[in-house]
Amino acid sequence: MKQLDSPPNPALKEQVILFGFAVTRKGTDGSLQVSIRWGRLFLSLIGLVAVMWLSAAGALYFWFKNNKDFDAVRYSGMLTLPFRLDEHRREMGDYHVEKGLRLTKEGNYRDALRLLRLGVTRSPGNLEGRKVLAEFYEYALKRHDVAIDIMMVGLSEGQGADDIDYLKRTLALLLKYQLDDKVQDIANEYLPTEVEINERNRLLAFAAAQASTLRGNFDRASDFIRNYELLEALDGLLLSAQISWERGNKLAAISKLEVSLNKFSGAEGLLVTLSRYNRELGRIDAARRYATLRNVAAPLSPAPRIELLYIYNLSGDTEREATEIKRMLRQFRSDQDALRALANFAADTGNIELARRTYEAALEGEFQLDGFALLLIEAHIVATDHDGALRFAEELLNERPDWLEIHWPVFSSLRAIASYGLNRPDLGDIYLQDFLGGEKIQPNQYLAIARRFSKMEAFQLAQKILVAAYEKAPNNQKVLSDLIRVELTLGHSENLNQLLKKFLKMRRPEIDLITQAYQTLGSDRFIFTPNRENLIIELNAELRERATVITDLQS
Repeated sequence: MKQLDSPPNPALKEQVILFGFAVTRKGTDGSLQVSIRWGRLFLSLIGLVAVMWLSAAGALYFWFKNNKDFDAVRYSGMLTLPFRLDEHRREMGDYHVEKGLRLTKEGNYRDALRLLRLGVTRSPGNLEGRKVLAEFYEYALKRHDVAIDIMMVGLSEGQGADDIDYLKRTLALLLKYQLDDKVQDIANEYLPTEVEINERNRLLAFAAAQASTLRGNFDRASDFIRNYELLEALDGLLLSAQISWERGNKLAAISKLEVSLNKFSGAEGLLVTLSRYNRELGRIDAARRYATLRNVAAPLSPAPRIELLYIYNLSGDTEREATEIKRMLRQFRSDQDALRALANFAADTGNIELARRTYEAALEGEFQLDGFALLLIEAHIVATDHDGALRFAEELLNERPDWLEIHWPVFSSLRAIASYGLNRPDLGDIYLQDFLGGEKIQPNQYLAIARRFSKMEAFQLAQKILVAAYEKAPNNQKVLSDLIRVELTLGHSENLNQLLKKFLKMRRPEIDLITQAYQTLGSDRFIFTPNRENLIIELNAELRERATVITDLQS
C-alpha cells in the first residue's frame, strides 16, 4: 500500500510588536509565542548609548565653555571625561591660571584674582599660578599668612621643592615673616641624610643656616655652612662672619672677610660689612676706606652711602652728614628699601627729624608704614624724647592702622621704654606685660628691648625680659650671653652656675664675656655662688686655651 505523505504544518502567523524588538507567533495548537529580537535590541541600545554619550559630551562642552570660563575645552576631551577627571581638572586649572596671568598683565586684577584662585584649586601643581596668587595675598590683600600657606602647599603638590626659583621664593617669604621654625622643618624634610652638594641642597642649607643664626643657634648654622661648603659663595662667607661677630669673635669676623677680598673683588656686601664692623670697633679710618671704595664703585647704591652716614655721625662730621642726608632723601624718595635703611639710621642715631621725614615720604609713596612708624618712635626714645615717643604712639592708636595689631607686642615694648623713661612705672609695667605676653616674638626683639633697658640702667627690667627670652629659646647664644651679663651686673648668683656651664659648652663662646665672668666671680660679691671655685677654674682654662688664638688675631 502506498504510504501517504503527512500533511504539512500550517504556516505560523508572525506579528511585529514593541517597535520591532519582538514578534508574536500562534502555534498549531493555538498558543501564542513571543520572541525577543536580541540582536536588534543590543544594536539599538548601543546606538542609543552612543547618541546619549555624544549629546552629553556636547552639553558638557558648551557648559564648560559658556559657564565655567573654560574656552580651551575640547569636544574630544568631553567624550572621555569620565576616564580622565583628574586630568580634566588640571587642564581646567592650568587654563584659568594662564588666563588669570594674562588679565594681571592687562590690569584686570579683580578677575585675575578670581581665576588664579580657581586655577590653583583645580591644578595644585601649577607653581607659576601659586607664586602670583601669593603675591596678590601678600601685597594687595595684606594676608601674608594665606600667601605662606599657598606657597607651602606647592612644595609637595607641585614638586616646588625641586624648582629652584619657587623654593627660593618660599624660603624668602618665610624668613621675611620670621617663620624660622618652618624653614628648619623644610630643610629637615628635603635635605638628604647623607650630605649631597647641589644647587637645591645648598639653597636649603643656606636658608636653614640663616634661620639658625636668627634664633641664635650658631652651632647648627655653622654645621650647615661647613657641610654644604657655603663659604664658596659670598652670602655664605658673610653669614659665617656674622656668626663669628655675634659670638664676640669680632677680629676673627673681620679677618674672614679681609682674606676674601681678592676672591670677591668689589663685592658690595663684603665692603659694606667690613666698613660696618670696623666702624663698630672704632676703627674709623678703615671703615671710611671700605665704605668709600664701594661708594665709588656703585654711587647709586644706598648701602655704602648709609654706611658713610654712620661714619660721619660717629666722627662728628655733621656737615657732611647733613649734606648726604639731603641728597639721599631727594634721590631715594621713591625707593622703599633705601628709605627704610635711612629710617634705621635715624632711629640708631636719635635723629627725630630725619625719622619723621622718612615716615612722611613713606606716606606719600604709599609704602608699608609699620617699620617707618616704629622707627620714628624708636628715634624719639634714642634721643631721650620719651614724651614725644608716647605722643606719636597715641596718634597711631587713634588712627588704628591695620598693621598695629600685628606689631602690638613691639609697639607695647616701645611704649614701655618711653613710660619708664618718663618715670611712669605704672604704665610701663602694663605695656611691658603686653610685650612679654606676645606669642610670635623673635629672640632678637627680646634682646633689642632688653638692651634698651640696660642702657637706661634698668637692669632688673632687662633681666626680666631676658629670662622670658631664655625660657622660649634656651639654646640662643646671644640671649644666654646677655642674661649672664645682666646677672653679673645685678650680682645675682643663684643661676650663674647653670648658665655659665651651658655657656662654656657653646662653640666658641665670647671671649669678652668669659673674661668678665672670670674677673667678677673672683670678687666677694659672688662668694655664695654654687660651685664657684670649679667655675673659676673652668673659665681660667678657657681663657688660657684661647689666649694664643686671640694674640694671633690681634697681631
